[in-house]
Amino acid sequence: MKRKNILNNQSGFSMMEIVIVVGIIMGLLAFIGPKIADGIKKSSQNKTKMILSEVSMKIDEYMSECGKYPASLSFLTDDDSSCKNWTGNPKMKHLMKDDFKNDLVYEISGKGYVLKSLGADKKEGGTSYDKDILSEGSVDAGE
Repeated sequence: MKRKNILNNQSGFSMMEIVIVVGIIMGLLAFIGPKIADGIKKSSQNKTKMILSEVSMKIDEYMSECGKYPASLSFLTDDDSSCKNWTGNPKMKHLMKDDFKNDLVYEISGKGYVLKSLGADKKEGGTSYDKDILSEGSVDAGE
């Protein structure tokens, strides 16, 4: 019985074939990568808008129960001693930050309130995905 010599088997990919395949994969990633990153940022923007909408509804609910706007967003999680009709819910803590991991900005204005996210850049102003996102209930939302 004769044994085959497995080490002499020459099948497989050449170095040039491997380099070509890796080059094609890198080219595709260079083209698709920025589109994926934009999709992730757009998704974070949309989720932040949903968070702002939910918090805005809670602010309106507080207003109808207590006859005034809450002093801070802590009303979501903590009971307010100045309003006996309101009970905070510790499970609402996730609503105090946007999807960019920033604290939401909440201020009481003479006419109502301003509720916003500072966007991806975590600074006032900005453009594109860095732009501030106002809740629809904010007094500045229409401006």
